[in-house]
Amino acid sequence: MTAQVDYLVVIFTATSGASGELLGSDEKELVQLVWQLVDVKNKKLGKVNELLIKPDLSDLTEQKDEEDVVEESVEEDNRSGADNVFTATSLETALNLFHLQLTNEVNSTGAGTSVCLCTDGQLHIRQVIHPEAASKNILVPDCFYSFFDLRKEFKKHFPASDLKALNVHIMAECIL
Repeated sequence: MTAQVDYLVVIFTATSGASGELLGSDEKELVQLVWQLVDVKNKKLGKVNELLIKPDLSDLTEQKDEEDVVEESVEEDNRSGADNVFTATSLETALNLFHLQLTNEVNSTGAGTSVCLCTDGQLHIRQVIHPEAASKNILVPDCFYSFFDLRKEFKKHFPASDLKALNVHIMAECIL
């Protein structure tokens, strides 16, 4: 990451298939998108947002009469720990909702508008979001074309580290 940004968006994805270093390798659908805005200058964290995406079952059933719906719930019994939980019925709706919610959160904070996604490795973007969107002929928001790979940057500063053995907690312990 060469340019200074006002906000990082820490993003995590999960599919209905493999996880970890195999994430996206089986081309299963995206079912969860979690993100949190980080104000880099003021060192403040935004709300944790979770977007649950219902898998496309059209291959399994003849009928698909469910409308493209977005639901928001802020439940007291929220097991994920997210501040905001949304449900979408399609990838396209989910990506549009992500972009809308992110834009609203950035605009509500006031100063600065430059945003960069931040992931733990490249799989979340390159193996999950882009391939599924391409296969469904969906345009992804521009923010998905440039991202900060935390794992790659960590390796630059700590070259002796084994990338496969790293996780976010280990990287944080080394930095702090």
